[in-house]
Amino acid sequence: MSLESDETRISELQRQLGRLRIPFSKFIGAQSTASALLLLALFAALFMANSTWRDSYETLTRYPLGLLIGGDAFEWSLRHLVNDGLIAFFFLLIGLEFKRELLVGELTDPARMRFLGVTAAGGMVLPALLYLLINLFSSAGQVRGWGIPMATDTAIAIGVLMALGSRVPKAVFAFLIGLAIIDDIGAILVIALFYTEHISLTALLAAAGLLAALLFFNRAGLRHPLVYAAGGVLLWIAIVRSGIHASIAGAVIAAAVPARPRIRPDALPRKVQGVVEKTFPVRDEGEVLADARTHERITRLEELAQAATTPLRRWENVLELPVALIVLPLFVFLNAGIPIDGTALREAFVEPVSLGVMIGLVVGKPCGILAGVFLGELTGWARRPAELSRYRLLGAGLLAGIGFTMSTFIANLALGEDGESIVLAKLGILLASTIAAIAGYLVLRAADNQCTGS
Repeated sequence: MSLESDETRISELQRQLGRLRIPFSKFIGAQSTASALLLLALFAALFMANSTWRDSYETLTRYPLGLLIGGDAFEWSLRHLVNDGLIAFFFLLIGLEFKRELLVGELTDPARMRFLGVTAAGGMVLPALLYLLINLFSSAGQVRGWGIPMATDTAIAIGVLMALGSRVPKAVFAFLIGLAIIDDIGAILVIALFYTEHISLTALLAAAGLLAALLFFNRAGLRHPLVYAAGGVLLWIAIVRSGIHASIAGAVIAAAVPARPRIRPDALPRKVQGVVEKTFPVRDEGEVLADARTHERITRLEELAQAATTPLRRWENVLELPVALIVLPLFVFLNAGIPIDGTALREAFVEPVSLGVMIGLVVGKPCGILAGVFLGELTGWARRPAELSRYRLLGAGLLAGIGFTMSTFIANLALGEDGESIVLAKLGILLASTIAAIAGYLVLRAADNQCTGS
């Protein structure tokens, strides 16, 4: 067999793989895939925690991982490493998304920002108040858990919307995503302000200095990712040592990531055209590999493309898949394994911790969102888009009650990772998220039938 025929076969294989890559990438990148993986991780954790593998599951979550530097040893359990370390990438992604939306997205429009602001405020304040009312006057209550029902699990909520397909207008998607982003930022502020017990002023000043340095690098035009990665790691260490939860570091680092391209958009076509005219046409594929000057010019095109995009966008694209496919499913798997039986289910509907979480998420979220819309329109501060009928707002508000990932995270901070209260809180989150998902789906489906007259 000739070398030429081998090359022909390889080229054909590359073309076939190229055809597969695009739809596969779209599939992996879809929100429905992220929500499916979260559910798979949830079911796997519940199965192991309620089977003969219960001890193996607990051993896995507590599996020690360590690092030896000189004479100092650092050791974490697997759950601790994910909850205090890897989860920072999730908060970094949230921070990047919020910064982008604030600069060029849905939140640039003041009217849109006001509308999302009042709905998000209502959807955070009322669930917290309901939880407090239920737990405040009970001897078995845990008042510290008031922040648990405040946030929304975007991936699962969007997954439910995608299951409805074309029945849901894009305005509902945009509303729920914007609402969830503001919810998450609100949750980050709550964690920083109310779930931080001990503050080291020295470490906090060091963190402030590192943030100032990163902001200076941004202003000075430095774009190399290693500068921000190295500074980000040091900032994470300083924030951890300050007593503030490590997750906050991700959102703080996002504020320093450059959001402007090195090359202005109007200058890009001229620069690209100059390089293209010197490079092409190329006689054959072999010459591209052999001609150093051609290779350098094509590399220059790649550099121009990089310079025309922003580090913020690139970081967001790089983080999206690892966070959706690895960090969040791993977090859910390591935190969702709780024993469930008839007794536990009965207790969930009477114990103040779980009852407060369920009422906060299932009742407080949609009612708070609707109350925010009502007050905003009553005062003239905000006005809802025409596509968002009250039924659709109610359905989206119910889906906002799916608080699994973020609510579980706050529950760990508020109640600790062990004990009866955290088990009750997680069970309440699980039951509330299930009820909210089903109710939200049915309400949005009914709202579509009402609009179409079917």
